[in-house]
Amino acid sequence: MKRIAVFALVLGAFVGCNHAVQVITEPSGQVTVAEGQQNVNLLCLVDEPMDFCIVKVPGAPAPFAASDKLPAPVEGIKFYGLGWSKGSCGITIDTIKPTHDGQFECTVSVKGQTYKGQIDITVSAVAPEPPKIELASNVDSRNGEFEFGKKVTMKCVSRNGWPGAKLSWYLDGVKLTDDVGAEFSETSNRRTTVQQIYRRAIAVEDNRKQVTCRAEHPAYPGGFMETSLPIKLKKVYTNDKQEPQKEDLTELIKPRPPQLIVSSEVAQRNGAFKAGSNLVVQCVSKDGNPPAGFLWFLNDQLIYEGLSAPFISRNIRGNTVQQTLTYRLKPADDGKMLICKARHPEGSEETRLKISTYN
Repeated sequence: MKRIAVFALVLGAFVGCNHAVQVITEPSGQVTVAEGQQNVNLLCLVDEPMDFCIVKVPGAPAPFAASDKLPAPVEGIKFYGLGWSKGSCGITIDTIKPTHDGQFECTVSVKGQTYKGQIDITVSAVAPEPPKIELASNVDSRNGEFEFGKKVTMKCVSRNGWPGAKLSWYLDGVKLTDDVGAEFSETSNRRTTVQQIYRRAIAVEDNRKQVTCRAEHPAYPGGFMETSLPIKLKKVYTNDKQEPQKEDLTELIKPRPPQLIVSSEVAQRNGAFKAGSNLVVQCVSKDGNPPAGFLWFLNDQLIYEGLSAPFISRNIRGNTVQQTLTYRLKPADDGKMLICKARHPEGSEETRLKISTYN
């Protein structure tokens, strides 16, 4: 009996020395914060003294020791907690920024063993700027009037939201689906700009109607914002002495080499695209006069489907042309080359994107 009792004591001591340490986090598991929110505390706790505590903070260049005896090496962050001897370590973020969205992680050492705790930080949605409708610079709309039968190319832009807004077009309250291009998104520093091109041949019955672009976003009051463009038909006068249109006699300027940009909404895995998904890309030609025209190829096959209307904007350097392609990827497209060729009187240039797919 004595031997059994001694064995039980030894076994109990062994188990007691090797019990798993639980890292408790405050807040527990996850926290949602607003951009600009101040003095946000993130804390890790264990029920024994710590040997050390290393934290990894979203937006920080590298992990660092969170200690009351050491200054934090990242500006805007300081130590928070009772100290390692009390089984407590954490940080205070002075002001929440978009880069803080992600996972906070602490690695603590207790008696030579390391344990981890995590807090998922979600920086709440950031409202984009109000949407804007822009007309292509080759659209004749003097005095806000449009000519019957002419095609009008317009673009709706929603800038600097997180996540990006969802765009849709309406004509006097009726949703438009024909001649609406794919949404194209660009994301930089957790801010997304979304744009979509719409083209319409102005009809007599469009007079006094309004084209509206709606941007939907969770951070907008009511969930969306709209902007509208009134359509007014230009009056036609019968006059045999109309002046001929003047030709553009400015010098020819070769545009910069075109660029192919993949929409930030397209899912990728190590640079490959999922077969069966939509590849949304934009070709951009900048600073040419006259504006360049585009031809699209997949290897040597000319592409006609999935192209939005080209959108032209003009500044003092020349014309910028952009066109969006939406292409449904097939497994057989793996290894093929997507080509955008910009044609111009001063010479043509092209840009290429090699397509890799996965199932």
